[in-house]
Amino acid sequence: MENKQRPVLYVHGFRGGDYTTEEMVKSGLKYTGKKEFLKVLINWRGQITYEGKWTDDECPIIQVVFKNKLISENQIAHWLIHLLIQLRKEHKFNEYDAVGHSLGAVSLVLVNLHEKRHQYMPKMNHLVTIAGPFNGVLGLNDLPNINRINPSGKPAFMSPTYFRIYLSCNNISPNLKVLNIYGNVEDHSNSDKYISVTSAKSIGYVLQPRVKEFYDMPVSGSKAEHSLMHDDSDILQKINLFIYAPYSA
Repeated sequence: MENKQRPVLYVHGFRGGDYTTEEMVKSGLKYTGKKEFLKVLINWRGQITYEGKWTDDECPIIQVVFKNKLISENQIAHWLIHLLIQLRKEHKFNEYDAVGHSLGAVSLVLVNLHEKRHQYMPKMNHLVTIAGPFNGVLGLNDLPNINRINPSGKPAFMSPTYFRIYLSCNNISPNLKVLNIYGNVEDHSNSDKYISVTSAKSIGYVLQPRVKEFYDMPVSGSKAEHSLMHDDSDILQKINLFIYAPYSA
C-alpha cells in the first residue's frame, strides 16, 4: 500500500440524505479548490453505486448517501465497513477521515470499534461528530435535563448504544483525532431540540482518555438547532480547518 491519499467521508444519519451533507461537501470543495467529488449511493440491500469522480489529490471527498432513510446506526456502520474495504481494494489508501451528522456520527464511532477485527480496513485518522445521539434521543430514550454528567464526564445513565461503545472502548484507535460538535438552542431543554447536550457530550467520557486528540465544540443559539448545524458557515470553517489544514501544514 503506497497510496498516501486520505479520503474524507461525509455521512448523514436517520432520515437524512445528500441534502444533509451537501453544504459540508461544497465547503470542503471550496476549501481545497476542487470541483469534483465521489458520491456513493447505497440502496436498501447494501448494493453500492457511484456517481462523480475519485480525485487524484491528497484528500478525495466522498459523499455517502443511503437510499433507506430509516436506517439504524448498526446498519450504517455495517455498510460503511463494506464500503471502506471496497474502496481500499480499488484505490489502495491506508487512512481516511470522516464527518458524520446525527446517527452518522454514532455509526462512525461504531466503525472505528471494528478496525482491530477487520485487518484490511483503512484506519480512521480524523473524525468530526456533529449532533451525535450517543446517549439517547429526546422523546425516545432521553428526556430534557434528566441525564447528568458528573465531574469526571461520566453520564448518570447509559443508553444501550452508549453502553455498547463503553464496553468496547479498548478497541478505539489510539491515533484518532476527534472534534465533537453539539448544540444548545437555549430554550431550557439544554438540547439542539432533538439531542441533549448530555447525550452528545457524553461520548467524551469514552473517547477522550483513549484517542490522540479530543475537542468539544459547543454551539449555542438559533444556529445550534439539530438540522441547521451542518449548514452553518462558522461550523463548516471549523470542520475544514480540522480535516484539511493538516495537509497544508
